[in-house]
Amino acid sequence: MPAGRLQNALSALGDAMHEVNAAIEEMRKEHDPLASHIFVSRRHYQNMSDSKGGKRHHVSARVSWQKACDLGFRGNLGEWERLLAAAARRA
Repeated sequence: MPAGRLQNALSALGDAMHEVNAAIEEMRKEHDPLASHIFVSRRHYQNMSDSKGGKRHHVSARVSWQKACDLGFRGNLGEWERLLAAAARRA
């Protein structure tokens, strides 16, 4: 392999790496309102005490689902409730 070809490939790789790093930094700076809403809603839903019938959880889920739909969530209320109630697995 000629040295010039290798040098060009390394230069192109370096440029691509700089472009990828810039894109990653840009993504980190952007605020995703739906992701934030999911995080806050799950925390609130899981820490909420409820009555026997579960009405408080249902009302909270419905209100937060409507807000999530405004932010771009495309699932139905049942999917949203499953998302809110999903507990992380602990090892």
